Amino acid sequence: MFSPSINGAIVGFIAGTIPPFRRLLIGDSAPLRVVEDSAYFVGESAITITTLIVGANLLKGFRGSKVPISVIIGITAVRYIILPILGVGVLKCAVHLGAVNSDPLYKFVLLLQFALPPAINIGFNIYAKFNHVLIWRQIESVPN
Repeated sequence: MFSPSINGAIVGFIAGTIPPFRRLLIGDSAPLRVVEDSAYFVGESAITITTLIVGANLLKGFRGSKVPISVIIGITAVRYIILPILGVGVLKCAVHLGAVNSDPLYKFVLLLQFALPPAINIGFNIYAKFNHVLIWRQIESVPN
């Protein structure tokens, strides 16, 4: 029902906040310390594995697709032109209404959310048509 990252966060929260589970799983003298070590090693390799999965999915996009070039250009224009402009407007409105403080670094980080390419969720099944669009968006994001 939830993505693997949400499930992991829930299990980690439970294991870290309930004292009997914490004593059982976390610490040098914990009887099930191997679970903590295993989770640590899997977490350390997650970025490498994600990069390999994204590369394999993008390679499928090179085989071609029937997505029209106008759709690719439209998606790119919305993502890199319209969303940053919309983000500036939303942030200005939020600052004006007092929902966001006026710290420049905080505002900069919020603006980055509208300007950067989106993260790829591993649990999402990427189809060949979407790969074709995704590969061109990744290539276009290199100058940024």
